[in-house]
Amino acid sequence: MPKIVDHDERRERIVEIVAEMLATVGAEKTTIREIARQSGYSRGFIEHYFHNKEELITKTIRWINERSLARADVALKGKSGLTALKAFSKLSLPITPETRNEWKVRMQFWGMAAVSDEHRREQSKRIHVSEKIILEFLQQAQDNNELKTDIDLLPLAHSLLHRLNGLGCNAILRPTYFTRQRQLQALDHIMAEFIKAR
Repeated sequence: MPKIVDHDERRERIVEIVAEMLATVGAEKTTIREIARQSGYSRGFIEHYFHNKEELITKTIRWINERSLARADVALKGKSGLTALKAFSKLSLPITPETRNEWKVRMQFWGMAAVSDEHRREQSKRIHVSEKIILEFLQQAQDNNELKTDIDLLPLAHSLLHRLNGLGCNAILRPTYFTRQRQLQALDHIMAEFIKAR
């Protein structure tokens, strides 16, 4: 009987290797040849699943974002309003080895998105999803009387997203200063400002 090939599993394995390489050696050194060497698959095998390096990087950032959202779904069960917002914000920061690596990949992707329409579209989707989640929790906070009902939530959501992205970038660029503890202290400060808006 012929062996059943799980193509999705193979694609995911390749993408996982690409994510690790992007986080450790960077986009320039993440070549199809090096991916093949690290994965044990031939270059032709990899190109059978992915047309080029650009497609591989796009699939990798999607995979990272999907994993991040799946973690959030589990962690946020039963939470709402400002409690959920703080938990989501904490999950968004590079405070674990896994999320640090994801941030390293994202930061490289942002550089590519600045000059690539395809990557920019992919990044815009990610921003839109994050905004939607934050807005949902802010709306819950209003419904729970945690925030005033006359507050315009969209600028508040934008402000939080900008601060989280800035904090995450600083944590990657200045890891010895922006330790896990300092990131969490900064998050406490950000959330305190939201509470003032009650």
